[in-house]
Amino acid sequence: MRRFSYRSVVWTMFTAVAFLSLAVGAGAVQGDKKIRLLDDCDPATFNAALGDGACVGNGHTTFDEFIAELLATQDAHAWRNQPSQMHLNAGRPTFIENRGGEVHTFTPVANFGGGFVNELNGISGNPVPAPECLNFGSIVFIPPGASEAGPTAGSAEMPVGTTKFQCCIHPWMRTVVEVDVPPGLAGPASPTNGNSAHDHH
Repeated sequence: MRRFSYRSVVWTMFTAVAFLSLAVGAGAVQGDKKIRLLDDCDPATFNAALGDGACVGNGHTTFDEFIAELLATQDAHAWRNQPSQMHLNAGRPTFIENRGGEVHTFTPVANFGGGFVNELNGISGNPVPAPECLNFGSIVFIPPGASEAGPTAGSAEMPVGTTKFQCCIHPWMRTVVEVDVPPGLAGPASPTNGNSAHDHH
């Protein structure tokens, strides 16, 4: 079994999670849009490769199978955000659940890129990290089984328009959110004639 150099990075991450108590126990409120962070790590083989506690739960994909799938396809399909695309009206709250066995992040990025684990960046075809994934002070780690309130559609974290989110550990785990203003809340329609001074931006 190939042992990757990101073992120390993973343990640093787990230490940060433990000391900062980033797991949030708040429950979802009716009307929240749930976003689930999923994986299928096999505890025995992942912990053998990365250290005890790197994976919990009852996943079935071995560490070797995980790496082999990434090398072959640049994607480990069981490691994904659900949904990968969503449309929300402004004002709709979201709720993030980690339903997998590893720590994940749900980090807003200007453009998709790699995370902070160079080995995974390389074999997943994301050699250039997203800058937001290198700003460790702003990354929120969500441990296995944890959940937390996510950004509200239309807020600064998820403004009207398109916002991209990714895991900064497993960078192929992505969600694109389109936020619209409900018709009843939209302002007056803009002029449509060709004489508008605001035709070009």
